[in-house]
Amino acid sequence: MNVLCSLLIFLFTTTMFAADTTVVRQQVLWKAGFSVFPSLYRHHVDFSALPGVPSCGPVYSNSEGFLGSLGLDFTYDYETMPLSLQSRLDFKGIPGTFYEAEEILIDDPTKNPAFTLARIGYNLSTYIYSLGLSFLANYRVDDAFSIGGGLRFGGILSTSFDQYEKLEIPSNAVFTDNQARIRNEDSGTIPEMSVIEGGIVIHAKYALPLNASNTTQLIPEIAYEFPITDLLTSNETWQVHTMRFGVSIVFSYTKEETVIIPLETKDPILLPTLTITNPNRNQVQMKQNLTSLIQSPIKALLYDTNGRPVENVINIEKKVARNMFSIINYVFFDSSSAEIPSRYKQLNTEERSMFSIEDIRTDSAINLYHNVLNILGQRLQNKPEATINLTGTNSNNGIEANNTALSKKRGEAIKDYLVKTWNIKPERVNVEARNLPEQPSRINTGYGEEENRRVEISSNDPDIFLPVKFIDTSYRVIPNDIRISTDRLNKENIKQWELRAITGNQSVVLKTGDSYMEDTLRTFAENISDDLLNAENVELKIVATDKNGSEKVIGETSIPVKQVIANKNKVEKYNLITFGYNSSAVDEANNFIIQDVKKNILITSILTLTGHTDRTGAVQYNRSLSLRRAQEISRYFTANKIVTEGRGFDDLLFPLHLPEGRFYSRTVRITVDTFLDDEKK
Repeated sequence: MNVLCSLLIFLFTTTMFAADTTVVRQQVLWKAGFSVFPSLYRHHVDFSALPGVPSCGPVYSNSEGFLGSLGLDFTYDYETMPLSLQSRLDFKGIPGTFYEAEEILIDDPTKNPAFTLARIGYNLSTYIYSLGLSFLANYRVDDAFSIGGGLRFGGILSTSFDQYEKLEIPSNAVFTDNQARIRNEDSGTIPEMSVIEGGIVIHAKYALPLNASNTTQLIPEIAYEFPITDLLTSNETWQVHTMRFGVSIVFSYTKEETVIIPLETKDPILLPTLTITNPNRNQVQMKQNLTSLIQSPIKALLYDTNGRPVENVINIEKKVARNMFSIINYVFFDSSSAEIPSRYKQLNTEERSMFSIEDIRTDSAINLYHNVLNILGQRLQNKPEATINLTGTNSNNGIEANNTALSKKRGEAIKDYLVKTWNIKPERVNVEARNLPEQPSRINTGYGEEENRRVEISSNDPDIFLPVKFIDTSYRVIPNDIRISTDRLNKENIKQWELRAITGNQSVVLKTGDSYMEDTLRTFAENISDDLLNAENVELKIVATDKNGSEKVIGETSIPVKQVIANKNKVEKYNLITFGYNSSAVDEANNFIIQDVKKNILITSILTLTGHTDRTGAVQYNRSLSLRRAQEISRYFTANKIVTEGRGFDDLLFPLHLPEGRFYSRTVRITVDTFLDDEKK
């Protein structure tokens, strides 16, 4: 017993001083804590006496006992599923109080007839202590409430009993065998006691945060344990049912990860100029002092996707595409703030008069979304009968816990902007407040609290949140594979070299190396420059630096560029959103887009559905989840060819440091590429 108490004190002390820091992303690795559970025990028995212990009484009926247990808990939460595995080491005391009464007739010379009614009480008290280990699985219904069950097995540490039979009435009677009112008085260790006990446990619990980061929790719990073993090894039956209710204090052990994601900036689309986001490349300032001495020309050959040489002309195939972007009907707020963040575009009166949704030009759903208040304002102006509902929410944690006043202020801030800037009548805008959203993000992740600090916008007119459509131009480089022969170059005395591509006033480094240069350098046309899209040719130069630090061009060539308009193809691009956390279910908000996609599918269409996720969760699980999302959407369509793929977060679409970036990353992108037959046109 002393050893067990020492172990409890040690583990409690170590967990009390566990450090916790809230960072951008916080992953809970496992949880540990201690529990105190008062318990009500119900004994089901069918014996009149303990094995080998003299007793004259009848069979005992069911009895009760009240004590409880102390435990140590260890829990592992699955980050990507609403499941957790839990083990609990507990020390449990199981008391039992048994009582039966029997009425008999005894001789009484003072009465006529000479007998009277007597009552004998049979009393048995038992005390059992066990050390048990439970293995439990829990399902999280939401971030606070969970249910679960499992098995508990314990080893019996000690047992004892006290028993006696008492002649309760009449008060002047005694037993004839010992001339006393009490007989068969006995105590000691319970004989023929099993060394193990076991049961099936079901329970429900609710987690209450004790600190701002929710890494320390108070968890009330209620549980019931059904016995699957008998306490006696003899033929008698003795089983104990347990009703447990109490609390645990749990400490989370976390892995802190600072995710630094650079801001993604993209130029607006100005038709017919293309807007293309390329990977970062080493841009080199044009140098006018390169020695013009050319030791040898170089030869560049172009190859198709099958590795066959083709005509030495880079074809830029352009397609006019229609983009459709969904709009998230949330506005997110900073911690403990009711001020609309500066990233949301807010207009003055003059800017508002010039604003038009049709004039927005962007290739980024995030850039479009940051105009959500102005899109909402203009659509409300165009729909004078439409009303909206603003529901302010909070993270319900730390300074925001139960702060519905803050939630209300957030909704009022949105209403104030619409009324003052867009002249929307106040009675058309209703403001409500609550703590967590109706469908909150997980609060035990670093991202969850940010996503739950928001204003949710709904309307009686579905047109208010219709997706926004844009026309832009996409391109494809054909062929893409460029191989440059360098075997005729003089490669002596080279310290370093670079292969550069020059289009217009841009110089891009495609390859670099030290003194060794391969006989064939390979690169790809799409890596050269956005200027390719409007260039007449691209110059390839190999610039060498000798051991004295001097630079000179040791080889160069030029490849023509041909602009090709793909009139026989049209491309439709769509972005679905509103996939919930860890969900592949289709939201009703996407029905409009799905119906629009169906209208644009012809017999020659190729439909590509690409699923994506945010960075929360394991890599492989997110790839599987994103594929399920794409496959779920594919059930709504029929086409000449349907391609589904899951990228997970391998191909991040948007910056994840913003909550809207994470929402837009839980998406399926749909591309409808349709070949148009001239005769059918």
